[in-house]
Parts: sequence; C-alpha cells; structure tokens
Amino acid sequence: MTGTDLNVRVKEAIERTDIMALSTIDESGSWVCPLQFSHNDRLELTFMSMLETRHVQNILKDPRVSVAIYQVPGPSGGNLALQISGRAIHLTKHDSENNWHSFRIIPDEVWCFDSRISTQREQLDLTTCN
Repeated sequence: MTGTDLNVRVKEAIERTDIMALSTIDESGSWVCPLQFSHNDRLELTFMSMLETRHVQNILKDPRVSVAIYQVPGPSGGNLALQISGRAIHLTKHDSENNWHSFRIIPDEVWCFDSRISTQREQLDLTTCN
C-alpha cells in the first residue's frame, strides 16, 4: 500500500466514529475510558472531561496516552481500526457549572489495521499529515 492509500484509510477510520478508547497510566497500571472526540488534519484528537475523573487525574500526572479507534460494524468486507500513542495536553477550563475541561492528544505514532488490505498493521508517517 502506498503512503497516499494509507492516508485515505486512516482518514476513513477516524471519520467512521467519534468515540475512542483512551488509555492512561498510573501507579496501579493502565486505565481505559471511552470518550467522544474530534480531530484535525494532523490527527490531533480533542476531548472534554471533568478534572475529578480517573483518566484526567492520570493525564495530569503522566501525559502519555494511547488510543484505539474502531467502529462495529466495520466497513464492508473487513475491519478498520487505528492505534495511536502520544501525549495529552490540558488546553482550557470551560466556564460552566459542570467543570468541563478540554484536552488535546498529540500523536507520536499512528498505526492502521485494515483487514480489507492486509493482515498486518501499518504505521502512518506523521509528516504526511497536513
């Protein structure tokens, strides 16, 4: 698969859903939480959450995160998923009575698994993202 084809598959995967499984770490190990997200052309993921949640407390202590993006059912003829590792940045506190805060995940690695093409996952060259 060429780099351009991989970029198309990654874009398809990230646009199929707005739910990600976010994994954070603390002294007890890993913690996974499903969250709604948005994204930009650089595959940076943005989400909102409250400060008292376990995943936010973990991010504030250690910004390293990993993400899985997958939707069931997958595309016709196979499965399509992304695995992303990177770091989360606390962007802003939103002024509301619910105490929502925004975070952005800056990817260090993006891997795509598309069983319609191959049984192997492929790493995206992040320099090809806008």
